Amino acid sequence: MNLRSLDLNLLPVLEAIYAERSLTRASETLHITQPAVSNALSRLRVHFEDPLFVRDGRGVKPTAMAEAMMPAVRDALDRLRAGLEPRSVFEPSRSTRMFNISARDASAFVFAPRLGRKLQMEAPGVRLSWSQLTRSAVIAELASGRLDLALDTPDLRGQDLERMDLPAAPYVCVMSPDHPMADAPLTADVFFSLRHIAVSSRREGRSFVEEVARSTGARIVPVMRLPHHLPALEVVRWTDCAMILPLPLAEDTGLVLKPLPVDLPPPGSALYWHREQTGDPALSWLRGLIGAIAAGR
Repeated sequence: MNLRSLDLNLLPVLEAIYAERSLTRASETLHITQPAVSNALSRLRVHFEDPLFVRDGRGVKPTAMAEAMMPAVRDALDRLRAGLEPRSVFEPSRSTRMFNISARDASAFVFAPRLGRKLQMEAPGVRLSWSQLTRSAVIAELASGRLDLALDTPDLRGQDLERMDLPAAPYVCVMSPDHPMADAPLTADVFFSLRHIAVSSRREGRSFVEEVARSTGARIVPVMRLPHHLPALEVVRWTDCAMILPLPLAEDTGLVLKPLPVDLPPPGSALYWHREQTGDPALSWLRGLIGAIAAGR
């Protein structure tokens, strides 16, 4: 595409209409008149030779071309906003910056809702984009600037990586309140005889619960293996299966929590960023929020 023929000031309008699904609400978000939004959309339609948005009830919905363009448009606008935001001063309450975070499923399960609550109170305009990258990809993405922070195991190694070790959460065993063993003491024999659910992003290899059993000389064959904790918790809720997981994930689930009858040092976790970003006040602020959450504050 020849960018000379496109007024880049139209792209925030495109983004707003896509987000709001309404020209009226887009005008309110952008603080411009609705005729100005309509005029901008008309110019975009001419440029791309596509309607971009069509009527849908009382609002609009994007065409296939608009859907295809929006990831690139949003990425470009987010990068521009981040680059233009003064780095010497960061005001969370006024910022609209997008932060990209990589986290394993368990870490996202723990931190995303708690961080979302803090942002809602302190920085309602800040946005977070969560992903789960391989470790090699994490290192490359942090170096390129496409990734701001990564929550991962403490053994991640890479040139120019900085890290903050986070407090480790103890593991517990969870089961349904209707489980036959819900009211019984959880001995080691009972624990290893349970129908276990394993959570692992890998298709092959031993899961965490299998490794725990192996370290004690026992053997567990999970009855189900899932890549994410949310569906695994629902399986536990509706069956006589059990699973082990960090305490912060188990709290407020309505499941029965039992201390593990085996010695299980909880695996640690760390927050990573690229050394060049150490002085960024916005990232320093976000790292502080994550550290506070990890410390239970």
